[in-house]
Amino acid sequence: MKRTLLILVIILVGLFNLQAQKMDVGTNFLSLGIGPSTSYNNYTAIGMPAVRVSFDHGLKKIGPGVLTLGGALGFFNEHYNSTVGWWDNSGYHTQPYRANWSYFVVDFRVGYYYNFKDLGIPDLNAYAGIGSGLRYQIFSDNYVGNGTASSRPVNDESQAQFQFAIYGGANYFVTKRIAFFTEFGYDISWFTAGVTFQL
Repeated sequence: MKRTLLILVIILVGLFNLQAQKMDVGTNFLSLGIGPSTSYNNYTAIGMPAVRVSFDHGLKKIGPGVLTLGGALGFFNEHYNSTVGWWDNSGYHTQPYRANWSYFVVDFRVGYYYNFKDLGIPDLNAYAGIGSGLRYQIFSDNYVGNGTASSRPVNDESQAQFQFAIYGGANYFVTKRIAFFTEFGYDISWFTAGVTFQL
């Protein structure tokens, strides 16, 4: 029994020693995250969480950290519900109104990673960066029901706009290749949390 426990302790210590992971030249991090969506319109809309996939590649050692290049893909959908009212010869009528927005974001990212090995926390990385790309928006609205609140036709509009992002965050490796991360900034979400995989 004692021998089995000793072997188990040795294995666990070995696993924890393998956990120290950092961004280095040639290292790739793939992150999957979710967070509250960033509304890009003036309505008080109800939205699904923003889902994002990001990729960072260690490019060059600069000072105590590493310069990274990568990209991100994100998506979320939100809607606004209201009631439209109008008068006609038979009186006042109301009808539900719904507007819907879908956003797709594609960003190119430049970041900088710093590992806390010198402070005795080799599993912890902090990072920050900027991004730019395109935000593609699909908008549609409609009146729900059989009435006609307006002669204006239903809108179906799509457009692409320039997207700028700034972000900062940290990840902590719990195994040799898996970390949990949190990230703040102006992007498809102001806060994102999820899992990072070292490829």
